[in-house]
Amino acid sequence: MNKLITIILLLAILLPNVGFAQKREKKKKNKADDTSGIAASNSAEITNLFIDATKYRLLGDSEKAISQYETILGKNPQHSASMYELAQLYFKANDLSSASRFAEQASEIEPENKWYKLLLVEIYGKAGKKKELLETCEKLVNQDPGNLDYLYELSNAYLMNDDGNNAIKTYNRIEELLGVTEEISLQKQKIFLIENKMDQAAAEINKLIVEFPDQKTRYLSILAEMYMKDGKYDEAANYYQQILAEDPQNEFIHITLADYYRQKGDKKRSFDELKIGFASPSLDIDTKIRVLLSYFTVDEMYNQNKADVFELAEILVKTHPNDPKSHSMYGDFLLDDKKYAEARDEFRKVIAVDSSRYAVWESLLNAELQLADYNALLNESKRAIELFPLLPVPYLFNGIALLENKQYDEAIKSFNMGVKSVSGNNMLKLQFYTYLGDAYNRAGNYRLSDESYEKALIIDPENSFVLNNYAYYLSLRNENLAKAETMSAKAVKLDPENAANMDTYGWVLYKLGRYKEAAEWVGKAVAATPKTDPDLMEHLGDINFKLGNADKAVEFWQEALKAGKGSEFLEKKIKERKLYE
Repeated sequence: MNKLITIILLLAILLPNVGFAQKREKKKKNKADDTSGIAASNSAEITNLFIDATKYRLLGDSEKAISQYETILGKNPQHSASMYELAQLYFKANDLSSASRFAEQASEIEPENKWYKLLLVEIYGKAGKKKELLETCEKLVNQDPGNLDYLYELSNAYLMNDDGNNAIKTYNRIEELLGVTEEISLQKQKIFLIENKMDQAAAEINKLIVEFPDQKTRYLSILAEMYMKDGKYDEAANYYQQILAEDPQNEFIHITLADYYRQKGDKKRSFDELKIGFASPSLDIDTKIRVLLSYFTVDEMYNQNKADVFELAEILVKTHPNDPKSHSMYGDFLLDDKKYAEARDEFRKVIAVDSSRYAVWESLLNAELQLADYNALLNESKRAIELFPLLPVPYLFNGIALLENKQYDEAIKSFNMGVKSVSGNNMLKLQFYTYLGDAYNRAGNYRLSDESYEKALIIDPENSFVLNNYAYYLSLRNENLAKAETMSAKAVKLDPENAANMDTYGWVLYKLGRYKEAAEWVGKAVAATPKTDPDLMEHLGDINFKLGNADKAVEFWQEALKAGKGSEFLEKKIKERKLYE
């Protein structure tokens, strides 16, 4: 006999009730019965069919196995073992209706067979048949009252049926067999709390304190939290004081007390406790960060209680000076508060310890940009690109630094490298194309500059910044002025308070020869600018010269010269009282 057949035969012997039909036949057998040979033949046939069906099941051919088991039932409708196997196959296929039907039939034929009931427990549980589940679990426990697994199943069935009282009674039976355990006591406490039986719930936790005195402070915390949730703050305070007396160095107690005082409305004492907890080296930094993020709302963190948040962040840095998380969080708060130099210092401390934190690199580069420290931005963006060559944002910062350092060709290369890496982020693509438009223009490649701005406007046709820049560069080149006018007018409409937009619109009108309108719009730009701007003053001078007001033009040009550097012709205009463009 080969090995496969040997295994199948062995399994057939071990499976429950394979010989059920044979046993029934033997009980009925009469020595004088001349049909006994036929019965034995039928029994042997069913056994062989069952072995074949089991072979198909083991080989994973469920369809053939089901067909074979059903053939057996056609020959012997009382063959419970085949019903059991069919129930398992249908359960595996998630046909819960068929699974329960066959399992129920098998269990009716053999009511004492625990395996059939256990399968029914699985089926009823998955099907959500709470009543049938409970009845089956009760039968299992009645059949074997000391079986802990059955008692656990019964307690869960009672809970599913919203019968807390009987669930408690079942847990008590488990407790009689096992003794007091945390699992059972906590489960009973939850049920008592649902039923608003505070005294019984507390009794369960006090029972744990007696049974496991080494865990006393943890159980006292559970009691305190229980009373806090019920609004009984004085009872909760009593347990918190017991925790402090038992374990003065408890790393969590001050965080817990902070929450206690906050819920009582005592903000000062709450914050004092929070500071003590944050200053404890024994409390890990991850817990502190979670507490900080949950303690304050976003508005409180960045607006209402900013000073408190800063104080806690500073305590984090002092208590955990070698942990990059403390410096990262503190740096984020500093960056949001526009303290860019201090934020940069914190971010540099983080990457000195752990340079793999990409988000910190982005924050560092942003701080450098805000500080307009383009040399530092250039160097640190290069490092970021080396570490994260497939991410686009470092290329953007690198390109900006190169652009500001007048390295236009290198800036263009960096922007083009970065935009190729952008996937599914149109707003980031928009930034790249906007900067490419500027970089190409400065490099004198006007065709690619215009193409870049067009790509940006495809992504966001309402972007006033792109509209303004594109229009201004066209006006400087005296190209496509009608389009420049349309775009600059749209930019003003989209962002009417922006002085740069007013100036560009006025300058485009000037280029179109509409000098009175130009003077009006550039004048609005001057009024909207708190500090004297040399470019605006020079534009006003040019416009007034075209209007025939040479004296007024010279006055504006002189103001432009006092305010700072204007165009290359500014001094010549003043000296010769003549317009040069």
